[in-house]
Amino acid sequence: MRDTESALDETLLRRRLKRETTAVHQHLEAQLGLLDPGLDLHRYRRVLETFYGFYVPVEIDVTRLAAAEPPLGFPLRARAELIERDLLALGRSPAELAALPLCSDRPELSCFEDLAGCLYVLEGACLGGQVLTPLLHRRLGLAKDSGAAFFAGDEEWTLPRWTVVVAWLDGLPRTGASTAKIISAAKATFDAFARWAAVARGGLPWSI
Repeated sequence: MRDTESALDETLLRRRLKRETTAVHQHLEAQLGLLDPGLDLHRYRRVLETFYGFYVPVEIDVTRLAAAEPPLGFPLRARAELIERDLLALGRSPAELAALPLCSDRPELSCFEDLAGCLYVLEGACLGGQVLTPLLHRRLGLAKDSGAAFFAGDEEWTLPRWTVVVAWLDGLPRTGASTAKIISAAKATFDAFARWAAVARGGLPWSI
């Protein structure tokens, strides 16, 4: 019976993650406002600064924890570097980047399940980036080399990478990893990012 339950968890994990994080994912998207018809370059740069303030410390945490765990089977991506490139392309100076606030109210990353849940969010964001990239080009005239490198990400390699990541996630229950803890960590990551997005804009609407 236990083997049957483990196999069921394995095949359902990615679907459970998607289903059980839908609400917090949508809340984060609302906080960021990237799909708002009123998005302009000024607002876009502010949103990128929000991403930067979250990704820089979280990627440090992820790298630290991943180094102490069994190999993931895929390389980590330093996406904060892409955000930095975009902000520089949009007129921020290195000194201004260094002065940007960084998120301290981050998701707890203390075990393998925490790492898996957090990576589900970070890697899944790359899929959304593929939707946003053509939108940013149409509305703001941005391309990979002029302020949209972060959302362009791995470009045509985004889906193949995501396939590897979800296959890794689906195999985790067989290793004894807790599905409930992975889902909880993914939700905590979405929640922490949404809180940071609200703090970063000072509770003000994006139109200001």
